[in-house]
Amino acid sequence: MQQEKLSEPSKSVGKTKIYDYDPDLSTHPIPPHLHAIPEQAETPVDNILIRFELLLNGLFRITMVMVGMGLALLTFTQVVMRYVFESPFTGIEEASILLAVWLYFLGMGYATREREHIHGGIVSLLVKDPHKVAIIRFISSITCMFAAILFGYFASQYALREIDRGRISTILQWPRGLWSASMFVGFAMMVGYFLLEAINEFRYLRKPSRNNTTQEV
Repeated sequence: MQQEKLSEPSKSVGKTKIYDYDPDLSTHPIPPHLHAIPEQAETPVDNILIRFELLLNGLFRITMVMVGMGLALLTFTQVVMRYVFESPFTGIEEASILLAVWLYFLGMGYATREREHIHGGIVSLLVKDPHKVAIIRFISSITCMFAAILFGYFASQYALREIDRGRISTILQWPRGLWSASMFVGFAMMVGYFLLEAINEFRYLRKPSRNNTTQEV
C-alpha cells in the first residue's frame, strides 16, 4: 500500500519540516516587525531599552541553564541514593520541584520573547489581506498582554499570601514564597514582551511604505 502524502503545505527549517499554516510566524528567524525586540532603535530611548533588555535576557538565559543543570544533578543524585544506596532523601524532591517551577516560568517568559509559544494560523487561512492580518496580530498581542496581566495578578496575590503567612516547605523548611515567586517573574516577563510585541507591530502598521512579508498559504 502506498503511503498517502500530507496535502498541507510545508517548508523546511533546517532539518525540520513545519506545516506552514502561518507563513510569517513559520519563518526562522521571524520577520523583525513580529519580534518583541526590534532590530534597530528608532529613538535614543529605544537604544537604552534594547541594551537593558539584552542584559536581562542574558541573565535569564544563564539562570535557566544553571537551573536546568541543577535539576538534572538533583535528579541523578536522587536516583543514585534511591537505587544504589537505598536511602533516598525526600528533601531532594522538594528542591527539584523548586528548580522545575522556576525553569518552567522562566522558559514561559523566554518563549514569549522569541515568539515560540503555541499559536494558530487560522487567520492566515481566512484573511488574505496582509494589512488586515497585521491588525489582527496587533489586537492579539494586546489581548494576550491583558490576559497575562490578569493571570499574573492572581499569581502574585497567591505568592504574597504565601510570603505573608510565612509558610514553609515540609522537609527542607524553606519559605514557600521561593516557589510562588517564580509565577510572578514568569508572568511579568510575558507582560513585558507582549507589550514590546504590540509596540513593534503598531509601529509597523503606521509605516506608510512597509514591505508586506505575509505569504499566501
